Amino acid sequence: MYNFNELNYFITIAKAGSFVKAAKSLGVSSSALSHSMRSLESRLNLRLFNRTTRSMSLTEAGDQLYKQIAPLFHSINNEVNALSDFLSTPSGTIKINASSLATQTILYPKLRHILKRYPQVKIEIQSDNNWADIVKQGYDMGCRIGNDLPKEMIAVKISDPLKMALVASPSYLKNKTLPEKISDLDHHQLIGLRISAQHASELTWEFIENGKIVNYQPTSQFTTNNHIRKQAVLDALGITWIGRLEVEEELANGTLIELLPKFAITYEPFYIYYPSRKGHSNVFKLVVEALKSP
Repeated sequence: MYNFNELNYFITIAKAGSFVKAAKSLGVSSSALSHSMRSLESRLNLRLFNRTTRSMSLTEAGDQLYKQIAPLFHSINNEVNALSDFLSTPSGTIKINASSLATQTILYPKLRHILKRYPQVKIEIQSDNNWADIVKQGYDMGCRIGNDLPKEMIAVKISDPLKMALVASPSYLKNKTLPEKISDLDHHQLIGLRISAQHASELTWEFIENGKIVNYQPTSQFTTNNHIRKQAVLDALGITWIGRLEVEEELANGTLIELLPKFAITYEPFYIYYPSRKGHSNVFKLVVEALKSP
């Protein structure tokens, strides 16, 4: 039988991408971790890592082993964590991967009361606009628009449909011609969103015209990958396309103005998703119930 500690160490190293980072998270020395991996590679008679003084990567055999056993260890951890149901006070950590918009407008507002009420509960939210493999990356759940997910995922709706809005500040619009059609945006300063460094172009803006989706590719003066776009538009740097949830208050008090509202598109609601109905801890259930609430 193989040493399960070694296999757990292997998964942690592969996930961290670094022996030093993995050793820190495991609370062991890097030398002890290296010794453990040499022992595992010797027992398997296979090299699992390509290592230099500056970098580390999985070999083909290492990558295959990681993909096969990481989900199994994740499932085991879920079942063990579920034993916390026997505790009268919820405790434990829930890790969530979500888009920036969902984090700011839905997850945090719905979960902050849990942190105040249950000091032993920890919630970690990673804001990531890219699609994430939550099982491989070690998250308990993810949050994205729509429920078009793999069959093995459970999807739970946690918001109303997401309406987008094209907005600008009164000071930016002063002495400017308001756009009357989508192509008029070409004559304005724009604030765009780039999902990640791996995406070469800005996020395309989508509108509805005559019942059909119209794509508009902005060429922005200022581009970012997070919710600082809201501050940029408040600072009169230009026009941006943003989830209406994020700017409801500003639209209500007049610090922002909605443009071309007849072309505004509405997407599906946000959903949380996770891989199984079984073995969830009381903390997991607590978080799900909070997110399902209106």
